[in-house]
Amino acid sequence: MTDSFKKIIPQNDKQAFWLSFFLCLFFSSIIIFVVAPVTGLSKNFGSGNDGYIQIARNFVAGNGYVFEKGGPPVFHRPPMYPLFLVPVALFPEYLQRYIIIIPQSILVGFIGMMIFKIARQLYNQNIASIALLLFLINPWVYWNAKNPMTAILQTFLYLIFTYCVGKNLFAVNGFKPYRYGLFLGLSGAALILSHAAMLPVAILLIGVIFFVSVFKCPKKIYTAVISIVLIVILVAPWTYRNWIVFQKFIPVAGGGGLAFFNGNVHWQGVEEGPQKKGESYIDASARVIGIDGNEATLTHWKGFKNIEHEQIANQQMTEFIKNNPGLFAKKITLNAIEYYFPAFTKNFLAIKSVTIESWALSLFHLFLWITALAGVFFYRKKGLLLILCIILYDIWYFPFATFIGHSLYTLGTIPFLSILAAAGIISLFRLFSSISARSR
Repeated sequence: MTDSFKKIIPQNDKQAFWLSFFLCLFFSSIIIFVVAPVTGLSKNFGSGNDGYIQIARNFVAGNGYVFEKGGPPVFHRPPMYPLFLVPVALFPEYLQRYIIIIPQSILVGFIGMMIFKIARQLYNQNIASIALLLFLINPWVYWNAKNPMTAILQTFLYLIFTYCVGKNLFAVNGFKPYRYGLFLGLSGAALILSHAAMLPVAILLIGVIFFVSVFKCPKKIYTAVISIVLIVILVAPWTYRNWIVFQKFIPVAGGGGLAFFNGNVHWQGVEEGPQKKGESYIDASARVIGIDGNEATLTHWKGFKNIEHEQIANQQMTEFIKNNPGLFAKKITLNAIEYYFPAFTKNFLAIKSVTIESWALSLFHLFLWITALAGVFFYRKKGLLLILCIILYDIWYFPFATFIGHSLYTLGTIPFLSILAAAGIISLFRLFSSISARSR
């Protein structure tokens, strides 16, 4: 039995890919073909998928970048994921529910491969194997994989980008600045176009490369310059589209102001009039912002229809942060906790309800964080590097709404948490084994 289990554990990047791919395909299929018919859950894409598949369908149909034919142009959804879904949208709609798990499983395969590669290069083969298994026992990976949401693609792109950044910063022999610049530029642009929150991530990390290069390796400056120029070239057409269509400077996507107030009304004691029972968080946000209307009349797929409402919400957000720094700090703290432990913030909620999923997610993340912090303690230099990758991904979400289910906003950090947790588990096992041996 032990030998059979050892055969399952991947020994190289290729095996890590195939294990991750097949497990994702299998469990996503179980959810769709078994769980959905039996429980009634997730029978179709539903109304909570943020409209990415609808954009892809309309794009394929020649209707433009819209949610529905004849609808207003979309400014709060970036283009990378709808483009990724275009091959899925070519199939009849009744098949798309099943087809989508194939490309999503391929992405999970590459995520598993990158987890294994990064963990092996930073630590060793054993930690790489455990890190991969920790990621693959996470049920929210498969729940996200069967949905048309950006989490899986964004996680893959973030891993690729940070891996390229790390290779650039720490490479000594055989360093090729032009090749690294190309990889960084392509992966950085794709990451930015997958979610607006990734724009500061890419700019900041390339800035780090530039300043480190100035003092330590001048030829790496070429890498930073090439990558940032390539990012500008690749992102600029979408920014230009936004300017032409809306007459507003929107580098990637809008929606920040509304998402900010969605988060405000979620908490008791941040807004004077938080969300009330029976009221949607978008209706509460519109009320607080002072915009007449309701969710049905003002928004489509969780974003404003009217660009003028977007401007009002953004201005109100700026004013709130400037005038209420203490409440903003309180919200950031609560969001940071709820991001991973949604069941632990019940007393601060405007509407006090905690689901079974919230408890399951909280306990799973608690296990990862406890063992991950042990990994940081035992491997401080490497651990702090991975913690930095987690914070860099997280921090741009903290001012906004964090109560999205299925680990949607945390998924991009789970690969790094899994690696740290694996390092912590191995280290704790060795420590307890040593203590046990000495006590005999």
